[in-house]
Amino acid sequence: MNMRRPSPLLERFRPEPGAVWLSLLSVALAVAFWSYTVSEAKSVKDVSVPLQFVNVPKDCIIVGEDARRLVTVEFMGPPDMLKRVREEDVDLHIDASKIKPGPQSVELGNEHVRLPSSVTLVRTFPKVVLFSLDRRLSDTLPLRPVFTGRAPSGLQVISWSIVPPTVVVEGPESILGKLNHVSTQPVPLDGRTKDFEVPVVPTFSDPDLTTPSSASFTLRAALGEKRVQRTLAGVPVRVLRTKLPVSLQPDSIKVMVEGPESLVRALVPEDLTAEVDAGGLAASATPYQLRPAVRLSHAALVGKVQVTGWVDRFVSLRVGQVTGQPPQAAVAAPVEPGGVAP
Repeated sequence: MNMRRPSPLLERFRPEPGAVWLSLLSVALAVAFWSYTVSEAKSVKDVSVPLQFVNVPKDCIIVGEDARRLVTVEFMGPPDMLKRVREEDVDLHIDASKIKPGPQSVELGNEHVRLPSSVTLVRTFPKVVLFSLDRRLSDTLPLRPVFTGRAPSGLQVISWSIVPPTVVVEGPESILGKLNHVSTQPVPLDGRTKDFEVPVVPTFSDPDLTTPSSASFTLRAALGEKRVQRTLAGVPVRVLRTKLPVSLQPDSIKVMVEGPESLVRALVPEDLTAEVDAGGLAASATPYQLRPAVRLSHAALVGKVQVTGWVDRFVSLRVGQVTGQPPQAAVAAPVEPGGVAP
């Protein structure tokens, strides 16, 4: 039986058995290299680093919420290299010598980020940071204590002083200009039953405020009975130095007082005296408007209870009986306690 022999052309292109394995190996290596290359391009890492400002003018300061924030920096590179990159290998800074005073908006990019040479920047978060370049000023402000808690037995701080009373503060103009005093650290009152003296230090709610002073401060506080306010109605008004018949309206006033609770609660209208001086006032159909002088009737209350005001600042005083003149609407000018209306 005759068998057909392969065409010489097919014989020419038939690969050797060893060459087939070499071809398959080449394809496998190519796929592996491509996969490795693709995985390399997709390998990323991020770290959070503080935003720093360099070359800030000596008379200026950077302020704003973003001035001290952490910025997330994302970068890519070979996986083995990314594993070795630490936060301290990444630097993020803005050159303040290139900006002008006032509010700023800066878009972060390659010129602001320093990375190891084998990795490249992908992005930052946030992309844009907001801050201000402000003038640095100095001012001297009073120091005020901050009391916390409550003293027992109804006691409270009735007076205090700090030595020295003021502190030098440095900071940005936009913040320092709004301050009228500086607070101390909290001073507890719990358990205190008598006057006390403690060291205190200035505290600042804004981190941009500082004090260059190394002085020590001492708080001296006096404790006393709780102080209250009260309004007493029906305090009688007396007319002094008059020889003519007088008519007073109103003949009693409401007086406001302040002092230790036990004393103020025990006060009655007769513990106060309200007086107007009619000396030298001529008879007139037109009533005089006089301002009463109000004081405490008992010397034991003086210095402990204070008169803070009264509701009827002026009272109407008609002096004598004048005939042949119609009533007049004009009112005499007010006078001070003990004075005389013109």
